[in-house]
Order: sequence, then structure tokens, then C-alpha cells
Amino acid sequence: MANSETTIEPPQAGLTPDERRGVAAGIFCYLLWGLFPLYWKLLDEVNSFEIIAHRIIWCFATTVIFCAIARLDLPGLLKQRRAWRYLVPAALIITLNWSIYIFAVNIDHVVETAIGYYINPLVSVVLGIVVFREKLSPLKVVAVALCTIGVVFFTVNYGQFPWIAIALALSFGIYGAIKKKGGYPATTAIAFENTVMLLPAILFAITLAHVTGTHAFAANLDTPHGVYLTVLLILGGPATAIPLILFAKAANLIPLSLLGFIQYLSPTLALLTGVFLFGEPFTLAHAVCLGCIWVGIALVTFDTMRGHQS
Repeated sequence: MANSETTIEPPQAGLTPDERRGVAAGIFCYLLWGLFPLYWKLLDEVNSFEIIAHRIIWCFATTVIFCAIARLDLPGLLKQRRAWRYLVPAALIITLNWSIYIFAVNIDHVVETAIGYYINPLVSVVLGIVVFREKLSPLKVVAVALCTIGVVFFTVNYGQFPWIAIALALSFGIYGAIKKKGGYPATTAIAFENTVMLLPAILFAITLAHVTGTHAFAANLDTPHGVYLTVLLILGGPATAIPLILFAKAANLIPLSLLGFIQYLSPTLALLTGVFLFGEPFTLAHAVCLGCIWVGIALVTFDTMRGHQS
């Protein structure tokens, strides 16, 4: 007589292969972003505006190559009117974000950039309410209030408005909201954004060289140092594009609640880099501000995980 019992396979523990790839992509992405200050510090002697111009130029080259290899339809996206409505503002805002970040690193404000990217997820919460009409749970209300208290305390005790942290958080938050609203694939969208900014970047780099009389790119190529600076400027393109693409891959493969945990690798690494490698001050104002933000992050993460499991 055949066995009529049904064999019930136990649920598999752990992550699926896709989720493991997503976690790996997320960790690598945020490790790269967290270590960015070390890279841009290598270009400390180069004018910040020249770095930004070449970051756009070589990010364009990198993403166009990626699109060609993967046979992605960048020309088709460039013909879409809707894409221009979303991705041109996105290009302008991310260029502003990059500019502020590189400027901050070059003037030894790495810790303040870390605070900005700690604040950023909570800015995204507020934008979710305003732009996407998402509901704010009581815990998220407390988290936003704590973040506000921390920033206000920091501002009062810091002696000046922490415009770098606030500008980075707002610009990247708005950039993310625009990209979410547009809904375009990561690689082609980034290539589109850099295509839009390519001509202004080239013209700006040329004008800057003529106005200042100095430039690092392709200058003194007969010396090892000149070659070194030129190569670093070129590699700034892949260094910019690859983490953005990895981020999109991670977001597509793992829950946002899990990606939220991974996200804080970046500002934590930047904070440690600024304090322990670059010798930037870490005052009581920094500690209180970050303490409030970290508690807010814990509340948001707990609330997100609880909602994901229910």
C-alpha cells in the first residue's frame, strides 16, 4: 500500500541565493561610499571644481560603456520626454550633492559629511510622507523629533549652522525621491544624468583651466606625479558609477528593511575615518547629535522590521 503521508519539507533558513547576492552588493556599495573620503583626499591638491567636472565626464564614460556591454537602450531613454522631466532635475541635484561632498572632504569636514548621511534616511521618511503620502508611525514621529533635537543641539553648540550636513542630507534625499518617482533602471538613468551634465562639465573644466591658469588633468605628464593625478581623476568615474549601480542591484534583490541596516556602514566608516585618520575634532555636540540620530535610526529600523514581519 502506498504511503499516503505527505512529506512536508522544513522551511529553508537563511537567505536565498538572490538575497545573498543582494547583501553582498549592498555591503560592497556602502563600503565603497564609506571609504570615499580616503580616495578624494588623494586629490587634495586639485581644485574641488575640477574634480567635480572630471567626476561627471568619467562617470559618463563608465556608464555609457556599461550600457553598451549590457545592450541597454540609452538612446531610447534620451528620446523620452518624461525622462527629461525627472532625470534632468535629478542630474542637477546629484551634481550639487557631489560638489558639496568633495568640497567638504577637501576642507577637512568629513565628520560633518557623516552626520549628513546619518540624517539622510530620516529626511527620506519625511519626503515619503510629503511626496508619496506614506503614513508616519508613532515611532517614526519620535525618530524624526530626535533627529531634529540632535541637529538643533549640534547647531547651537557647534557655533555655526551645519550647512554641509543639512545640504548633503536634503540633496541626496530629494535625489532619491525623484529617482523613485521616475522609476527608471539604474545604469541607464545614471548614464542619462551624466549625458545631460557632460557638455557643461567639459566647458567648465576648460574654462577653469584658462581662468586659474592651472589644472591637474593631463598636466605634467612627463612626471610620475602628473600621471598619478590624471589617473586618479579618470578613475573617479568608475568610483562614482559602480557604487550607484551596486545600490540599485541590492535594492532590487533584498528587502529595504535589510538594506537599511547595511546603509549605515557608509557614514560610520566616514565618521571613523574623519576622527581617527584625519584627526578631525569630535566634540560633545557631535556626540549628542549622533546619539540622537542613532537612537532615531534604531527606532526607524525596529519599526520597519516589525512592519515587514507582520
